[in-house]
Amino acid sequence: MPAAREQKDESESSSEDELEKHPCIAWSGVSKRIPVLLFCAEAIVSKDVAIRSVGVTSFYNSVSDRFFLFLFSFLEKYNLAFKIVRTESRLVRGILVNHGFHEVHPNSNDFNLMWTGSHLKPYLMRSLQDFQKVNHFPRSYELTRKDRLYKNIQRMQQTHGFQNFHIVPQTFVLPAEYQEFSSSFSKDKGAWIIKPVASSRGRGIYLISNFFSVLLDNTCLVFQPSQIPLDENILVSRYISNPLLIDSFKFDVRLYVLVTSYDPVLIYLYEEGLARFATVKYDHATANIKNQFMHLTNYSVNKKSSDYVSIVLAVLSLRVSLPFSCDDPEVEDYGNKWSMSAMLRYLRQEGKDTTLLMGQIEDLIIKAVLSAEIHIATACKMFVPHRCNCFG
Repeated sequence: MPAAREQKDESESSSEDELEKHPCIAWSGVSKRIPVLLFCAEAIVSKDVAIRSVGVTSFYNSVSDRFFLFLFSFLEKYNLAFKIVRTESRLVRGILVNHGFHEVHPNSNDFNLMWTGSHLKPYLMRSLQDFQKVNHFPRSYELTRKDRLYKNIQRMQQTHGFQNFHIVPQTFVLPAEYQEFSSSFSKDKGAWIIKPVASSRGRGIYLISNFFSVLLDNTCLVFQPSQIPLDENILVSRYISNPLLIDSFKFDVRLYVLVTSYDPVLIYLYEEGLARFATVKYDHATANIKNQFMHLTNYSVNKKSSDYVSIVLAVLSLRVSLPFSCDDPEVEDYGNKWSMSAMLRYLRQEGKDTTLLMGQIEDLIIKAVLSAEIHIATACKMFVPHRCNCFG
C-alpha cells in the first residue's frame, strides 16, 4: 500500500542520512532528489576514504534507490567508469582516478563519462545512454571558433541592437570580408590584430598597422592589406591600443565557465580564475608592433621570452612584483600568473570598481553563450538522446 512505502526501516534511513552528509555528493532539484557528484582537488593528495571511494560500487551497495538509479546495471562488476579520447588531460584523469573511478579503453562503450579533446560525430552522440555524459555539446564550435563566435555576435547585434551586444572590437573574417576590411584599414589609422580562426596558445597571431610594419630584419615598410595571406580563414580585429595595465604590463583573464544546458540555458562561472601577464612592459609605439612578448599574454609565448631571466633578477634585487615565479602557494600576486582574486584586490587598491567590472564580465559571458544558443540547442534536439548527456 502507498502508506507502507513511506515507512523506512532503520538501516535505509541511516544509509540516506549518511549519503546526505557525504562530502562529494550534493542533492539538487526542487525535491532534492537529483544526485550531483562533487570533485575535490584535494583528492590528489587526500587519504579520506569517503572522497577516494566516490566511484567505487561497493561503497553504494546499501544506499537508497534514488541514488542507485543514478548508476547503471553493469556497476555490479565495474566502478563508475570514464574514458579519455584524443587528449591527454592528465589532471582530469588524476582527479577521476583519485575519486575511485575506473578508466576504460577509449573504444569501450561501458563508461559514465567521456572526456574528449574534439567534437563527437553525430552517430556517436545519438548512441549515448541516459547514464553517460560527454564534455562537448554538438556544434559547440559556434562558441569556441573565433570566426563563428564573431558571426553569432554580429547576428545578435543586428537582431537586438548593436549597443546591446557591443562586446567585441570591429572585426572582419578574411578572405570573405577582405574588401570591407581593406576599406576600414585605409580610412582609420591604428593597429589591427590577426588571428587564425581555430588555433590556440598564441600560434599564428601578429599585429599590423597602416602606419608601417616592422619586419624581422628591422626594416620598415608601409603595410598593405594585399600582403595578408588569404590561403586560410583568419580573423582581423581592431587592436585595443589603450588596454588596462598592471605595473605597465598587459594581461588577460582566464575564467572557467560551465554550461550544463542550452534549453534552458544554465551557465556556471567558477569563483576563481587566472590573470596572465606579458613579459615586456607595454608601449603603444608602432615600432614595437612585432614584439610578441609585449602584446601577447599567452603563457606558451611568454615562457620563451629572452627577458624572463633578467626580469627574475630584477625582482630579486629591486623587489619588483612582476613577473617571476614564486613557489609559495600562498603568494597569488607574483609572476606571470596571478589568481583572479589577487588581480581584483590589486585593482580595488588602485581605486577601480571591481564589482562593476565583474558584473560586466558576467554580462559578456551570458551574451557570448546566448549568441550561440540557437545553433547548439537545435543540434542537441537533433543529435542528443537525453537532456543530461552533455556539458561543456
